[in-house]
Amino acid sequence: MKRRVLLGAAVLVFALTAFYAGNAYAATGCFPDTNGHWAETFICWMKEKGITGGYGDGTYRPNNTVSRAEMAVFLKKTSDLQSGLILVSSSPGDWKPFSSGDNLSYSYFSSSTYVTKATAGSNFLSLHPSIPTVLYGRSLELVGVEFCYTAQANAYVSYVEINKMDASAGSGSREMLFSDPTDRTDSACRYYVLSSPELLTANDALNIFIQGVWVTSTNLNLGRTTFVLRTTDTVVAPPSFMFSNPVSADESAPQGDAPSTAPGE
Repeated sequence: MKRRVLLGAAVLVFALTAFYAGNAYAATGCFPDTNGHWAETFICWMKEKGITGGYGDGTYRPNNTVSRAEMAVFLKKTSDLQSGLILVSSSPGDWKPFSSGDNLSYSYFSSSTYVTKATAGSNFLSLHPSIPTVLYGRSLELVGVEFCYTAQANAYVSYVEINKMDASAGSGSREMLFSDPTDRTDSACRYYVLSSPELLTANDALNIFIQGVWVTSTNLNLGRTTFVLRTTDTVVAPPSFMFSNPVSADESAPQGDAPSTAPGE
């Protein structure tokens, strides 16, 4: 009975793999012990999509039985190959300065990070989202970014830029996708939508960086930042987003759910 259950589990995993793979590409020797195997194409697809990484020695051992625990992991990772709109949120604590000598201090709260500069001047800060590996390879595209903040006359945002970079080529590969040079002294969650979705490959990384200006030593509050992705040609916008022309997207973006001006904890 146990043997039949394990065999059924293996068949189910391969059936789901075949369903998602569609017209599978030719196998490329993704594991040293799967070359020529009848399921090589599907095994390589599973590796590319992040469903399996094989064993620690770099092999896959395609003829090993699949335990019920392994089946659960495979099924969960396969279900994570979503289609439609995908929101990848970054913590307010993920904002980092461009230089360790920027003379900035940070206070972390549940809904925002307070950034204070000891002297008057401006500094750049950057944030990189962590995109699940399993999403790549499914025509993954960046649609836009929602940026939440609370600024004021004495500490404001003067510039916002969204970039794509080749993670394997270093910082010199930066490609600017969007920029907003407007001074922002308000409290808002602004949704910056790209003029057209930007295709992402497994080597691509994203970042948003801002320029903060401090007139006096006071707080610039940075809140949640959400990267809006999609894996199909159809995007269904949730109620909290308002898609519009990128020139005016920041003006018509929803103003609610901005970081509080009081500490979150």
